[in-house]
Amino acid sequence: MNQSVLLSSLLSTLILQCKPQSVLIAGEIAARYVNGSQDTRLQTLTTPFSQSQFHHLKRVDLAVISDLTESLPLKNGQQWLGYLRNLYAPHIILITDPAQAQRQGWLFCDYLAMGLQHIAGSADGLQVFSYTIENYQPKHDWLNSRFWANPENYDKYRW
Repeated sequence: MNQSVLLSSLLSTLILQCKPQSVLIAGEIAARYVNGSQDTRLQTLTTPFSQSQFHHLKRVDLAVISDLTESLPLKNGQQWLGYLRNLYAPHIILITDPAQAQRQGWLFCDYLAMGLQHIAGSADGLQVFSYTIENYQPKHDWLNSRFWANPENYDKYRW
């Protein structure tokens, strides 16, 4: 089976899981692989990426991004992606070519540091990462009053 068909079907599945009311497509690879280019819910951004692109952008449910890590140095790319993640899109799918991104200073741990999860890789070298605000910080078992407040010690000790 063709790699582009596999990547396109993977993206379609991820998009359907998010059930977005509005979608942002940024980059040429994302535009090529995401179906529904005639959809009126779509907003598009093209390279070169810059902070000024956000002035006319409306909040979206899902952003599908490509060509970001290949075209921006690490610090600028992290700022751009962080701005998008924090203010405009609670769900992000990032398509990247790690070989080209590494020339800009991007490493695998940099994607993880941005809260992205590695979803899949293709034979042509493209990697797919995703970010969902619901899965960003899971609830921990120890994070409750049972472990922090010790009512059995009240009035026994003077703290």
